[in-house]
Order: sequence, then C-alpha cells, then structure tokens
Amino acid sequence: MRKLLLALAVAVPGLLLVPLAASAANAPAQIVDCSGAAPWCFSPNPIRVTVGSTVTWMNNTAPRHTATSDTGAWTTGSIGPGGTSAAVAFPTAGTFPYHCAIHPSMTGTVIVSAAAASSPPVRGLASGGGGPQLPIGAALLLLGVGLLAARGVRRHRPHGAGEGIDKLPHQ
Repeated sequence: MRKLLLALAVAVPGLLLVPLAASAANAPAQIVDCSGAAPWCFSPNPIRVTVGSTVTWMNNTAPRHTATSDTGAWTTGSIGPGGTSAAVAFPTAGTFPYHCAIHPSMTGTVIVSAAAASSPPVRGLASGGGGPQLPIGAALLLLGVGLLAARGVRRHRPHGAGEGIDKLPHQ
C-alpha cells in the first residue's frame, strides 16, 4: 500500500505537467458554434504559442470552414465537419490575424512569442483563472510525501516508558 501511495504521489504531479510541455509543440484550436451575433467562431481567440509551435484547427460545426492568414501566407484549406486541419507552423514571433475564407465574419489571431531561454518560466493560469498550475502539482507532491512520512513516523516511533507493557507475552 505504501508503494502505491508513493507512486501516486510522484506520478500525479508529473501528469499535471505533461499538458504544459505538449502545448508548446502543438496548439489545438477549434471552430465552434458561438453564442454571439456570429453563428461560428474560432476558439481560443487569440491562440498563444511560442516560436516553432504548430497550430491545428478542428471543425466542430456542420458547415465547412477555413483558417486563412489575412496576408495569404498560409491557409488550412477547407475543413469539413468533424475534420482537423494539417498543422500550420509558426517559426517567427509576431501577431498573425486570420479569417475563414468561406465566412469572412469569422476572425481570429495567433500570437507567437519568442521562447526566452534565459528568463525564468512564466506560470500559466489554470483554465478559468483559478491560479498557477505548477504550484498545484508541487502541493500534491508535498502532500503525498508528507502523508507517507507521517505514516512511517507513526508506525516506527519508539514506545515511551510504560507503553505496551500489557502486550508482552505471558510466561
């Protein structure tokens, strides 16, 4: 049981960090039904990635859509219902507005930031703005290790004077 708890205490925080690493390489975007004036929109908007990342768009609506650079530098081509575009690479930093060539009222932006090698990592907010993601994993790890340590101390603490005398076997 102790080994299982230790494994969970190490694995769970690690799993929380995996989406952070994966999001730097490929950012998924969606085409969804909107609750506003336009019937469809891009989500998230803006898409934020780092230099060298790719973005793919998934069409979660009934009609076909595109994600097309406003400058004509790239296009996903027509994406059918339930379809996913090929990955579009963003090798340079900048702000890249785009639109749906079929439905021009659908607009979005990709913001590409330079990957800063020497600066400390910026902690992202949890979805919904609940706070930094990284401290949650660290807190879970510390909680698990603390629980395991407390359990070990409780099991192996020396008995004080007079404790456990009635538990000795009778001769």
